[in-house]
Amino acid sequence: MEKEDLEPTISDNEITRLIQAAKNKEAAAMLQLLELFKPDIQRLSRHARLPDEEAASEIIAGFLEFVSADEETTP
Repeated sequence: MEKEDLEPTISDNEITRLIQAAKNKEAAAMLQLLELFKPDIQRLSRHARLPDEEAASEIIAGFLEFVSADEETTP
């Protein structure tokens, strides 16, 4: 039998709460969001034309910038 990669489920309300907390510069919320999206970040970094670690760093920096951006300045 194949081992399934089951990703932990999280409710929309919990994600919204984490994003709002991250916007309020709560480090724990930012870390939780990064941990939640870590598999996606790792998968995407393998497809970039950069070394995996550098690509992951760029993705993380952009993600944190996006999450912490002021809603008025977000396109």
